[in-house]
Amino acid sequence: MAEAAKPPDFWSWLGAAISLVLGLWLLIAGWRTLPLARGDLLVADHVGPISYSTPLMRVSSGRGSSTYRTQDLWLVAIGNNQQVYFQRLYRPARGLWVDGIDRLDPGQQVRFLVDPNHQLVYEATSRGKTFLTYDDTAETLTSGARRSFLFGFALLGSVAWHLWPLALRWWRERRGAGASTS
Repeated sequence: MAEAAKPPDFWSWLGAAISLVLGLWLLIAGWRTLPLARGDLLVADHVGPISYSTPLMRVSSGRGSSTYRTQDLWLVAIGNNQQVYFQRLYRPARGLWVDGIDRLDPGQQVRFLVDPNHQLVYEATSRGKTFLTYDDTAETLTSGARRSFLFGFALLGSVAWHLWPLALRWWRERRGAGASTS
């Protein structure tokens, strides 16, 4: 009986290269999604009432698209070195909501903890009441990062799976070539 034809090495190398690029991209995306420590966040104080909008966001994936509603908050953050970040648009993490900011009293101060690089709101508090907790935001971001890490490492595992037979065959050929020349 004839042995089944093996696919050319080109397709194995191509599959490994694609898996390697996607796996590394997912690992980097997961690393960038990890939440900042509370001490690394900046404070953005705002005196109520606050105006905000609630746009509908569309997210596309391989299974189709979905929508979710978020909040756009215009805030001014002040850095540790008293550097003022000009008014920017900040949003809570996907799936979270700064609840109760529509019921602020005139003159009521709200303290936001924000990440100016990713324009995320991590926490919102006023008069001892918490509208959005740091822990909820950190948990949401960590969950997304774990998902990216899982799929990234799975793709890197598939790279090893694709390259192992090629590397083994190359090693055997090199060993065979070295034995025949001596």
